[in-house]
Amino acid sequence: MRRTSPLRHKSTLCLERRVLILGFLLSALLLWQPLRSAAQSDSLLYAQIGQYAVGVQRLRIEGDPSRVLTGFLWYPAQADERLAYADYGYGKRSALARFEAPPERSGAPYPLIIFSHGYGSHAAQSVFLTEQLASHGFTVLAVNHNGSTRGDTDAQTSLTLGWYWRPRDVLSQIAWAEAVNADPQSAFYGLFDFARIGVSGHSYGGYTALAAAGAQLDFKALSAYCAQASRLDLACLARDAEPFLSQVLVRDAKRGTWRVPHDERVAAVLALAPFNAPIMGAQGLAAVNVPTFVMVGTADSVTPPERDAYPIYEQVGAAHKALLSLEGAEHMIFSDCIPLLATLPHCNDAVWEAARAQAIIKHFAMAFFSATLKGDSTARQVLNTPAVFEGLRYQSTFR
Repeated sequence: MRRTSPLRHKSTLCLERRVLILGFLLSALLLWQPLRSAAQSDSLLYAQIGQYAVGVQRLRIEGDPSRVLTGFLWYPAQADERLAYADYGYGKRSALARFEAPPERSGAPYPLIIFSHGYGSHAAQSVFLTEQLASHGFTVLAVNHNGSTRGDTDAQTSLTLGWYWRPRDVLSQIAWAEAVNADPQSAFYGLFDFARIGVSGHSYGGYTALAAAGAQLDFKALSAYCAQASRLDLACLARDAEPFLSQVLVRDAKRGTWRVPHDERVAAVLALAPFNAPIMGAQGLAAVNVPTFVMVGTADSVTPPERDAYPIYEQVGAAHKALLSLEGAEHMIFSDCIPLLATLPHCNDAVWEAARAQAIIKHFAMAFFSATLKGDSTARQVLNTPAVFEGLRYQSTFR
């Protein structure tokens, strides 16, 4: 029988030990990775429903005689199961908000957020977000922008007059809130905190939110862009707006831009797949100096991020800003896909499951407004931490 040398035997044992140790480490790593992913999936803290019951009220705002606005107010409410859940029409029913529930005053006054819908949409297009905000102690106003809603659209007119009227609608909503807030007979007396105002919007509403915070219009920048753009580029429909707008807007001689109606009290902007960076240009966007969060889908074919969201993030004058990109997501990822919108292309996203996308959107939106309007330090850490969730790209100047 051949005998194994002691040296070879010792070497073999060492190798076996190394293989066993390496195998153990690899097994531990493989076991750890799914746990880490699971922890990431469960860390959407701000996507959870907040501490408040939610009430909703239909609105009719008559601030401008020529432009009566209808819409909704969402707010923290007293729990009352006898009241019916909200039916927004459009085939959309709520499982969270109840119509005309009495306001919960224990936490008042609450920050005010204005939400602006996209072109061809309506005030209740993103109730997954507006109701969520109310459950966390925010009041939220949203109106139907006349001439820009489903069934009431004219692209040429809206993309001429809308650059002025949409931000004016935001001011009308703030004025309405001020009036009822000061009226002891109003159900909403003392409910709003006007030192903490945020504005959010989707698509054309993204422009509206930026404009309400001070963004200006730069038609020279738009003309320069359109000179090399496709004839089908929707951004260039706005070139015909300057003759009208020059009659109602004030010229900013220093910037060479047009000042749009805005409110200096707006303290935070959340722009969801915002429309038409070229009409604002670098100079017009630099006028936005409040915290700004931009979200977009990388496959957005309506407001391509290379034209809109990415330049907006880069060019706003805000010291604190963030950009969240959902890989492969289309334009309507930020809207509830309700029966009214079902005929729109891209309503049902081809890549993202709606529940997952909405949880991510709610998490970051809630963290943003909680950090900027409530001083929530935990929320600020969310904004300061690179997104670790699969399918996202994130960059931020929050510290």
